[in-house]
Amino acid sequence: MKKLIPFIAAGLFLLLFAACAEIPTLPAVIPPDPEGVTEPTTWGDSVEVYGSIDKAPFLTPLDIPDFVKVKVSIPEYLGEDLGKENFRVFEDGKAQGFLLFKETEKRSAVDIMLIIDTTGSMYNAIDGVKASIVDFIDSLKSSGMDVRVGVVPFDDAAPSRDLYIDTTNRTWQDLTDLDTAEAYVNQLYATGGGDGPENPYAGVMYAWENASWRRGAQKIFILITDASAHDPDDPGDASGEPLYYKSDVIGAIKGFATLHAVVVPGWYYSESDTDFTSYDDVREIAVETGGLVYYTDYYGNVDLTTIGVIEYVESSWVIVFESDSPEETHNVDVYFDGDGSEYTTDDQGALHLVGVEY
Repeated sequence: MKKLIPFIAAGLFLLLFAACAEIPTLPAVIPPDPEGVTEPTTWGDSVEVYGSIDKAPFLTPLDIPDFVKVKVSIPEYLGEDLGKENFRVFEDGKAQGFLLFKETEKRSAVDIMLIIDTTGSMYNAIDGVKASIVDFIDSLKSSGMDVRVGVVPFDDAAPSRDLYIDTTNRTWQDLTDLDTAEAYVNQLYATGGGDGPENPYAGVMYAWENASWRRGAQKIFILITDASAHDPDDPGDASGEPLYYKSDVIGAIKGFATLHAVVVPGWYYSESDTDFTSYDDVREIAVETGGLVYYTDYYGNVDLTTIGVIEYVESSWVIVFESDSPEETHNVDVYFDGDGSEYTTDDQGALHLVGVEY
């Protein structure tokens, strides 16, 4: 019965207010859960599937507690016309009836905040980082996407307390047009920073709380750093500045924004690392929000046009299903099969979300 409820309250709301506001709506009833479908015991892992629970406004202006959205991105299948036959969805091992939407058809605008480490340790990398960002912004110009970009430079403070851009006298750049953002990036330089750890979590939170995010836009962070994060319980040179635990950042943006971590390998970060759970490791935020982790060379050079950010945006899908117990924590598993046949494993991948809250 639950699966057949056509959201009567939402319909009444829309009839009353559609004339005065553009409100996204749920265009179809979620189908019932399939009977006799069990979770696969074997599945291929050759296709990377990124994703997380999606809490951002998308389909309905009402807070319907058993309405669950999962954002998945499959950059390898950029441009493919995927359908429901390519996915299987399970909540706690139970197959779910679901709807599937191409995210860019529902959220056509993209807001990107660049959170950039500008401390002295970035001296050898800052020029490469700037050149990489400028190339990335140029690629956004030619992408045809409705995109805005902003910048928050950070050191032990966010925005940076040691950086001074005398031509603008601005400590950060709010979301803006691409030419303005590019001009701001070109003025950045590496200076100050004091002790080893810096304050990237404050950089993310400053942007989250102060940027002019557009309602309904995809919200993306690109965090670029070579340093670990300060411990709020041992602030060091960040004493007196706003400080956050990593869990604070994840709790604030998870489900609402995606963070991609671009790190400079060196004294703290290594491409051979597999455990990102340390309190001072920014890469876990990317994992938790369904983002990507990439590494520059030692001079900060990374081709942001090919690491997959644009591909990530253009290959993202939103799966919508209803939960039987939305107040509980759940395991959500999404199985992807590129050709929908399930006969071979070389075009398969999966997303496993453990202990998630809706």
